[in-house]
Amino acid sequence: MGRRIDLNWDEWSPGLDTDDMTIAEVLATMPATAAEDVPEIIRKYENPESPDALPGAIKLGRHDCIHVLLGRGLHVQDEAFVIGATMGAASDISDEAIDFFINVSTTQYPRHWRFQPKHITSYRLGVGYAVDNLPNKDLHLIALESELWQSKTVRQARLDLGIVKEELRAYFRSAELLVPGTKASRRLDTNANRKDVHLNQRKN
Repeated sequence: MGRRIDLNWDEWSPGLDTDDMTIAEVLATMPATAAEDVPEIIRKYENPESPDALPGAIKLGRHDCIHVLLGRGLHVQDEAFVIGATMGAASDISDEAIDFFINVSTTQYPRHWRFQPKHITSYRLGVGYAVDNLPNKDLHLIALESELWQSKTVRQARLDLGIVKEELRAYFRSAELLVPGTKASRRLDTNANRKDVHLNQRKN
C-alpha cells in the first residue's frame, strides 16, 4: 500500500482512536518517506544493520508502525518518544546506551534532526513508558511490516503487544506538563472521552 504525497509531515498524527483500522490503513495516511532521506549519522546509530547500532535500532518501515501503535506524529518531539519507547523495550537497553544516545542526538545530529532539551524530556518519557509497561518486548525485532501484522487492526496489534492506551495517556499527560505548549504536546490524545481528529484520511 502506498503512502500519501499530498500531506506535510508535520500535519500527520494518528492519535489513539484508530482501533478499527488496520496498521496498513493507518500507514497509508502517513506522508511518504524514503530511507535514503535519513542522514548518515542517524543511520549509523538507529539502523539495525549498522555495526554501531544502539539497542532498539529498527528498520524504517517497522519504526513507522511503532508511530501508529503509539499514536504519535512526526515532529521531533514525537520521534523522541517513539525512539525512547523502542529502546526502552529492548532487552539489552542500558543506562550507558541511553546516555550515549542523548549525547549523540543533541550534539551530532544535523540541525533539523537534532534533539533539544524538550525532546530529551520526551525521549526519557518514551524510555520510561516502555521500561514500565513493555520490558524486554524487543519491538524492534518484531516483523510489524509483514502481511501478518499489517492486516491486523490496531486494536488487535496493541493487544498482542501489550500496548494499553490508558498507560500511554498517562505518559502523554506527563508530557503536557513537562513539555507544555508545543504543537506535538497540544495534540496528544490524553482523554479517552475525546475523539481524535488528528488522523488525516487519504483523499479519494
